[in-house]
Amino acid sequence: MERKSSADSSTGKANKPSTRQLFLIPLGCLIRSPLLFIGIFLVGYLLWGFSRGEINLFWATVPEFDSWKIDSAFTSVENNDGEIWKIRYESKNPTLFEGLVRHASPIHERAFPLLSHDILVTSGEFANPSIVRTSVSNHRFYWYAQQSNRPSGTINLLHTVPSTEEIYNQLTQIRQGDTVRVKGIEILDIARYDQQGEFRGSWADAGCNTLLVISVEILP
Repeated sequence: MERKSSADSSTGKANKPSTRQLFLIPLGCLIRSPLLFIGIFLVGYLLWGFSRGEINLFWATVPEFDSWKIDSAFTSVENNDGEIWKIRYESKNPTLFEGLVRHASPIHERAFPLLSHDILVTSGEFANPSIVRTSVSNHRFYWYAQQSNRPSGTINLLHTVPSTEEIYNQLTQIRQGDTVRVKGIEILDIARYDQQGEFRGSWADAGCNTLLVISVEILP
């Protein structure tokens, strides 16, 4: 009578896949699949496109000049639903911002659709990435330099409110690395009211420049 050795018995058990292995088999196939790398590339491209303004979200807010009721002084804007935005300005005199763009991205604030873009305009040492590092997040800008004294030049994060549809289209053309000249009237705050006239919050910048843009130039 032939007997199986213990070694044969253990080998038979080793060849039988465990439940854990059965779950890991599809994962192993996915890792080896080129679809994974294509998916990673697409996600990275979409994130880059959103941050640069090259790709707009499906729920992106854009100014609706065709339907909005805007007074001649641009101090009141009303949409078709009866919502109203009241604008107060810091002064009546326009301010000019000129320099290198180190960040440009669309603003998607559904409560304040008047706002269109965040644009970081720099000059002097602030425009030199080897001297000053910059970043923009949540409508705020940050800069860092190794030198002890403040870098020379200027740095301004513009929260733009286009005064016309043409100005809006020009703002959408601004890209990081462009040299621009943007002129506008600085806004103190924007108050929002619902259809019943109830106050629903306000927009006011903190150390930035909310700007009613009246002219845009992208310099060669």
